[in-house]
Amino acid sequence: MEGEMSSRGWVLGLVSVLLLVTLNGDGASADPQVPCYFIFGDSLVDNGNNNGLNSLARSNYLPYGIDFAAGPTGRFSNGKTTVDVI
Repeated sequence: MEGEMSSRGWVLGLVSVLLLVTLNGDGASADPQVPCYFIFGDSLVDNGNNNGLNSLARSNYLPYGIDFAAGPTGRFSNGKTTVDVI
């Protein structure tokens, strides 16, 4: 019996904290805290762009960039990466 009361207290406390955090409306409507991001990483965030180099390996033609509205962009990617979404 005492174990049930203890677990109910935890559940009630957890629900209360979640409600307080959820009902606080400052998170989504706040101004950006930084003007830009510098993200260093591997191929998951850096899809490359060699348009400024004298090279035969280019990606500014189809099928590269078929998911972009303007077409091929010179990036070795079919679409946006996680960094583009951020």
